[in-house]
Amino acid sequence: MYKKVLVGLTAVILLGLLAAAGIIIYEKIAEKYKESEVKMNLSDYYTVPDGEAMLIFDEKVYEKNALFVDGEPYLDFPTVTERYTTLFMWSPEENRMYYTTASKEYLITPGEKDMLVNEEKITNTCPAVIIKNDTIYISMSFLKECSNITYRVYTDPARVLVTYSTDEYLCATLKQESSIRVSQDIKADYLEKLPEGSVVRIIEGGGIQQKGFIKVMSEDGVRGYILQEKLDWANRYNVAPTFNPYTEEEYKHIILPEKIYLIWQLVYSKGHIDEMVSYIEKNPEVNVVSPTWFFMSSDKGDIISYGDADYVTAAHERKVNVWALLKNDTLEGAFKCAEDSHKVFSTYENRQRLIRNVIDAVKKCGADGINVDVEGLNVETGIYFVQFLRELSFRCRDYGIVLSVDNYIPEEYNAFYNIPEQKKCADYIVIMGYDEHYAGSDAGSVASLSWFKYAADLTLKKCGPEQIIMGVPFYTRLWKEVPDGDAVKTYSERTMNLREQEEFVAGLDFEPEWKDKEGQYYYEYEEEGATFKLWAEEKRSLALKAMVIGEKEFGGTAAWMMGGDTDGIWTVIKEAVNGDVTSLLKEDNADIGVSDDSGDDMDHDNIGP
Repeated sequence: MYKKVLVGLTAVILLGLLAAAGIIIYEKIAEKYKESEVKMNLSDYYTVPDGEAMLIFDEKVYEKNALFVDGEPYLDFPTVTERYTTLFMWSPEENRMYYTTASKEYLITPGEKDMLVNEEKITNTCPAVIIKNDTIYISMSFLKECSNITYRVYTDPARVLVTYSTDEYLCATLKQESSIRVSQDIKADYLEKLPEGSVVRIIEGGGIQQKGFIKVMSEDGVRGYILQEKLDWANRYNVAPTFNPYTEEEYKHIILPEKIYLIWQLVYSKGHIDEMVSYIEKNPEVNVVSPTWFFMSSDKGDIISYGDADYVTAAHERKVNVWALLKNDTLEGAFKCAEDSHKVFSTYENRQRLIRNVIDAVKKCGADGINVDVEGLNVETGIYFVQFLRELSFRCRDYGIVLSVDNYIPEEYNAFYNIPEQKKCADYIVIMGYDEHYAGSDAGSVASLSWFKYAADLTLKKCGPEQIIMGVPFYTRLWKEVPDGDAVKTYSERTMNLREQEEFVAGLDFEPEWKDKEGQYYYEYEEEGATFKLWAEEKRSLALKAMVIGEKEFGGTAAWMMGGDTDGIWTVIKEAVNGDVTSLLKEDNADIGVSDDSGDDMDHDNIGP
């Protein structure tokens, strides 16, 4: 009996021990697979300094923080211009920000809630612009009025989620409650607990997937890892981003219904009506004349004006428009192109004085347009010149005045003239398609055909064809090369207009060589130990350039300058623009094709009408 009791007791003890062991094992197993309930404070995980907010563009943390002042996020100025709008212009000399649209001019002083909009004071709930540690920041709520920026703001810690890319992104819904963790481990601290039905964004392609985790971001911008098994992965889906419904106000350009055929007229006084009338009557193809009437004369925005109402009346009687030219120099050279232009364009008061003077002069004489010919600027003046054009265009539209701007061919060295911005506010972009070789350069063509085509193609990358007027030269250069030891010195012996050139080559006792690449007749001869070279401009060379203008469907042709051409040249140009040069080119039985050689190794100088 005792033995049976002992056996039974032993069995009970063993069963108890086994049960206890089972419980211990179960608890250890359960502990092993139990998810951590330790929450990491987001402020500890996202170390954002006081007064700043983490920026998340789509799914990526941005390299810079936003400022966060009284609940308002501010984006740094370089990011604004790079990602959203180029219509802001900062003037350190004035400690002022400008924002100019087709119909509004904003003048903003950093740190102030008040701003001027079209000269009327407007008060905002927060400053539109602030400066901290020499960095300029723009209020994101104000930026929302100026762009399609789309964002959400969260606190503790401060973070701003910005929708930027237009690409769709992958999302999934939680099948059950789950937590976003700091790493791919159920024992890792969690950052946020999400209820069933929550939506997460799959970021970085899900990351490097380990232990069943996938990388996600919650709707409030918490980034981390979640167990994929807790997602309705089979029904994951793409989401198209939505944006703030903003449309940039477009400038209403004045584009004339007919192609432009413009001739510049160099004048330094009033009058010259008879010269203009005689020229127009001989060249009825010309429909715009641009006399050099307005000269910047001081660094305060004053001008010398030769505007003449009688001149305009005479032109209008012949159905010709007048675009008065504004130039940043004077005959006496008293106005310094680079230095004084910067002083004018870099301050609002000087820009506005210049604009008032020009607009008043145009209204007084009745001209149809303004042709801005500002050359020789330094790099740092570029942003102010573009701002001047914005402000000038604002006034031009008030009075129906056509605004055209003369430009060098757009290359890296002059990119600060910023044709992409000019084209927004100007009606026409005029390219000075000449001075490929200039006084002081090596000998060569003023405008070879290959270079001219290269210039046209460069411009098309910056501006639509209907706004482009391509300038051609009514002049050429005679070059003189003189041996100098082992080297050769090159001189621009003479600049000739086409009439002078015609007389000059008539006195040569040899026939020129036709150069297909240059699209020009070439003269070379030796005299008194020097070599003379001339790349001629005449009907055929200009017809080939005009063909390029026509093929590119540009808005027009301009020529420098009145009185320099030979009879019938405009007839040839207009016919060539319209593709009709067969009769002219058949005279020499030559190829009329345009060379594909871009000639992009050429150097250039400050040039212009």
